[in-house]
Formats: sequence, C-alpha cells, structure tokens
Amino acid sequence: MASTAGRKHTSSGKDNGKNVESPSESEWDLSEPDCELETDEEDDDDEEENVEKRWCTGLACQLGYGGTILVLFETPTGFALFMYDGVKLLRPDALEVAFLKCVKTFEDKVGAINPVTGLSKELALMIKDHIKTDQTLAVGNEDYKEIIQKSLGISCLCGPAVDELMWGLRFQMQSLLPKENSERPEDLFPLCEGMKILLNRHSFKVKPDMMVTKRIIDVTSVVYECDYCVNKHRDSLRMAGEYLKDISGIDTQDWDLMKLAVALKMICCPEEKIAATRWLFSRQQLKRLKDDAPKYKNKIFKMPCLVVYNAIYSAREIRTDAARILVRLFKKARKESEAEQECEATGDHESCPDGKNTYPGINPDGKNTYPGINPAMIDEITEYGTMLSAQRKEKQVPSTLAPIGTLQGYTQISRHPLHRTENPGILSIDIHPLKDIVATGGMDTNVVLFDLPSGQVLCTLTGHSKKITTLKFVNRNELFVTGSADMVEAVTVHATQKFFVTASKDNSWCFYDISTGSCLTKVGEASVQEGYTSASFHPDGCILGTGNTDAIVKLWDVKTQSDFAQIEGHDGPVTAMSFSENGYFLATASVDCVKLWDLRKLRSFRTYSPDDSGTPISAVEFDYSGSYLAIGGSDVRVYQVADVKVEWNLIKELMVPSGTGNVTSVKFGADAKYIAAGSMDRSLRIFGP
Repeated sequence: MASTAGRKHTSSGKDNGKNVESPSESEWDLSEPDCELETDEEDDDDEEENVEKRWCTGLACQLGYGGTILVLFETPTGFALFMYDGVKLLRPDALEVAFLKCVKTFEDKVGAINPVTGLSKELALMIKDHIKTDQTLAVGNEDYKEIIQKSLGISCLCGPAVDELMWGLRFQMQSLLPKENSERPEDLFPLCEGMKILLNRHSFKVKPDMMVTKRIIDVTSVVYECDYCVNKHRDSLRMAGEYLKDISGIDTQDWDLMKLAVALKMICCPEEKIAATRWLFSRQQLKRLKDDAPKYKNKIFKMPCLVVYNAIYSAREIRTDAARILVRLFKKARKESEAEQECEATGDHESCPDGKNTYPGINPDGKNTYPGINPAMIDEITEYGTMLSAQRKEKQVPSTLAPIGTLQGYTQISRHPLHRTENPGILSIDIHPLKDIVATGGMDTNVVLFDLPSGQVLCTLTGHSKKITTLKFVNRNELFVTGSADMVEAVTVHATQKFFVTASKDNSWCFYDISTGSCLTKVGEASVQEGYTSASFHPDGCILGTGNTDAIVKLWDVKTQSDFAQIEGHDGPVTAMSFSENGYFLATASVDCVKLWDLRKLRSFRTYSPDDSGTPISAVEFDYSGSYLAIGGSDVRVYQVADVKVEWNLIKELMVPSGTGNVTSVKFGADAKYIAAGSMDRSLRIFGP
C-alpha cells in the first residue's frame, strides 16, 4: 500500500500471509522512538562487508546492479522511469523510496508498446539510455515484459509485488509528476492488495472492487505506520516477556504488546501508579510484578522500557481517532456509492452526487446566496482537527529551533525600503512556509514579494484600490490571499489549506473555498458598531477567533458558525491576535496592551503594556513551534513562552530607530532563525544572529 503519513515517499506494503501481530487499542504509534529495548551497533568494517555481500549475493545478485531496478511506469500521456530498490520490493514488508529518472510524453502512446507493433524506437531509446548493465526493469503487465525482453534482451520483473508498487506510484503521481495531474480532478483509487489485507485485519469490511478517496488512503496509511512502528518492538518485548516467565512465573504468551509494555513499566517504576492496571492484570500478577521488581535489575533496562511504553501508550488516541475517521469515511463512501447506483438505475443523473458544488451565486430575486459549508467539508474539518490535536500531544520542539541564547544575540541584519515613498508604510507581512520569501502589503495599495536570500524584489502586485490591511500565504499551489481597507480587515487560512476566512468592517466574517474562490457562508453581527478588526484560526482549524472594534474577542465553532465564548478586557479595538501552536493560549493586541488568555479557562493571565504610551501595539505573533512570542509596537519584543503560573521571560528587545513609525507587523522565519518586521517608514527589517 502507499503510505503518506510520517514519510514522504511512494511505498508498497504487503503482508503475504505473514503473521503480523494486530495491535490493540493501546498499541498504536505514529512516531518512531529514538531507541528500542535492544540495539546492535555495527562498526564501519561490518557495514562495508554487508554492502559487498548484498551486491554479490542473494536477491541483489539475481536482480543485477546491486538490486536497484528500473521501473517503467505508464502515465496518462506517456511513460516515466523510476529507480527503485528491488530487494526491498520483494520483501513482505516493502517500504522504500522511488526516485524519478525520466518522464516523457508520447504523441502515440498506444503505438509505443503493444503486442502488434512491438516496442517503438522512441520508448526503446528511453529505456536503453537509463538502464544499466544487468539491471532489471519492472513493468506493469506480462505483455510489456514479453515485448521488452524480446526486443531489448533486458530482464523484466512483474507480478503482485510490482502491482503494489505501480499502485503506489499512481497514488503519488500528483506529487511525483505534477504536470500529469494539472488538469485532472481528484481521483478515486481502487484498493490495492496491501490495503485490503490491512483493512480486513482491522475488521474493516471492504468490497474487493470498492473505490476509495485520497483521504481514506491517507488515514489508512496512518494505520499502516502505526502497525509498523508498534510491531518493530515485538521481538524485544517478547524477549523481555521470557524474563517475566522465568523470574515471576507469569506466562505472557497470550499478552498483547501493550500489556507487556505496562508490565515492564511496573517493574521499572514499582512505586508509580499506572492507569488501567486493574483491568489488565489479576491481583496475583500485580503483586508478583511489584514484589519481584528488584529481581529484574541488570536484566531489564529502565530507560528503553519507558521509551517504548510511552510511545505505545500515548499513541492510543491516534489509533482511536484514525479508526473513528475511517469508520466515517467508509460509511460516507458506501452511501455515495449506493446513491450513485440508485441514480444509475433510475436514470436520474442530475441528482447523482458528483462531489462538485455548483453555486449559482445569485438567486432568482437578485439577492446574493450562500450555499453554506456542506457536510463533506464539515467532516473534513472535523477529521483534520482531530488528527492535528492528537499529533500535537506527541509533538516535540524541533531540534533545529533557534535556542534562547541565539535569539538574545539578534540584531538588525538588513533593512529594505519597499513600496512607494509618497504614501509610505507597511501594514502587513507574511512569510512563505517553505521558502524565505516575504510578502508585504502597503499603504500604497500594492503587494511586494521579496526574496530574502537574494535581497531582491521578485514582483509588485497591483489591483487593490485601497491600502493592503492583511495578507496570507496558502501552503498549496503557490497561492496567497490579500485584503484591503475597502472592506477586509483580516484574512486567516484554515489548517487544511483549502479554506480561508475574511473579517470585515461590515460586521461580518465570510468562509471561502480556496479552490473556487466562492464564499460559502457569511456570518453577520448586528451588535458590532464598526466591524471586525482581526481574525485567526485555532491551530486545529475547528475554532475561529475574531476581534472587533468593541474590544471584544469571540471564539466561534467553525462547524456551526456560532460563537461559544466571548472574552473582554481590552479598552480599544482588538487589532491583532495569534494562537499558540499547542492551542492552549491566545495572544491579543490592542492600543492599550497585549493580553494572554488561557483558553482552557477563558481568562486572561498576563498583560503587557506598551513601553511608549504614544505608540500603540499593532502586532502579536507566536512562532510556529509555540516557543516564542513577539510583540510589535515602538519596537519588537520577544518573550519565551511558558505556562500560566510561570513568568514569560523577555528574551530580547529589538530596537527600531525612533521617528521611523511604529512596527505594524512581525513574523518569525522558519525555526525562528530570523524575525521579519514591517513598519510605517515602508521598511522591511530583518533581525537575526
């Protein structure tokens, strides 16, 4: 099967009847622990010897070229060649990366290879240019194998394992070969054999000819990764289970891996209370494990046991969420399939579900209509939020994050005057999530895209008639959204990168579909005097925060578009807001101060007032890891994020020359390696080490 969770690759995985231990609800893991119970380290000489043996013997020798094969993959317009580890392909737990070598469009693809005309010169040349001596070529069917072996004398490989690989390549074609998919709608995919085995093993009853969506494949891939990560500890846990039998007389043969991991933790930490032990063990077993704990000294090592236990135990929520999502997705898929079959039988094609929304925009009486957020979108928002929430609990601060000591040494390393001089001022900035490109929105109604590495303006975008109040990059298809003062005050992009919300001065916020650019729903408030001034999605995407001119912050349920909380405390319009990455904190800015809110209790626990009372605070921003908070006003101040009861230490005060105008926006670069700030003197300032 093709896996997309945890690794960016094209993969193929089949059980082939192999006895894989089915994990219980408490045995799911999405991350790979840093260590296992037992590890064997080989020195460099052993590694070189192993490489040499692999090249000369076994499957690698049979396949030729050290086991690295060439894969002939058929695309909608032609053929592509990929390099692939053939030895891994033939193993039952195949999981490896395919590397693109060549792709070519054929005007007459049918004539390129078929039993009647044989192999065309063009395709033959493509293969010969990339095949190595004695290398094996994987092909999609027996006809291709026979034709190529006869025409070129090249050894070809096909069969069930290759079929799984081809399925994985087709699923990943949009990312591997984007040009082949530029005009294609989102596809439905047939179940591959690996998916059928996996889903059936976990009691998902699927029809052999069932078509599944990309989302089903993605969630199933999470299940596959969980199986893989949990079962890799099987041997070491079972070996530890033998000690339980020898020392405590407890037979663990029928125990699942979670139960074994809990028993080992009890031995390592006999004084610690562990949840659910009374349901897992008998009273006699509990007493033996506690009393015999000292006997396991120097036989079972504490730290590796705890690493494995924590990984397996904490992954229960991920497994439960993934299973719940799959149940809903399959239920929805079955309903759509049954509805489509009914439509086909009755001939009523107009009412058949086609997965597309046709929004008229204007109803017969000439008024604007909003179709609403359809149930499929609600499901996607809910499922995505659930997965993000579960993954966030296991998320660690990246090792690449700039440490506090580095931030303390930050100074202004560059200044870039952007936008026109006759109407100076930068009101908003954003940084591309994958590139060091900064977008700035100015008082001059223009948007500037600036490349930090080269220090050059990439382009200046025009089209708005008033000052640019807000802009956001979309981490999808190189898009970004801008808003101007003729109506829009804030833009925020949903975590799925498929939707965005605009907050406006007309007392309303609108929910948009990025793919169509259409407003799906508009939520208005008669109580707001002059409208909204800020908006931001919670990291999970199920909550929207808004700030208005009445100094009120509201939290909205995106699924129902209803507000469920209203928090007050500012003395003026809420000009900016930012959620922390862990979802616990919300920072809001107004002319009077910045307030930090504990979302678990909906109360303010800290207030920062501007150092210069004459310069309002205009910007507030958490970094992507949730470790730092930046506040922009007369200068930029960076704080270390802590907890409610712990002081948030001021790490660095980044000075901006007086008289240049206040800082209006601030953003952290990737891993907080630099900080970008825009100000009213039309300058983009970069602070770094």
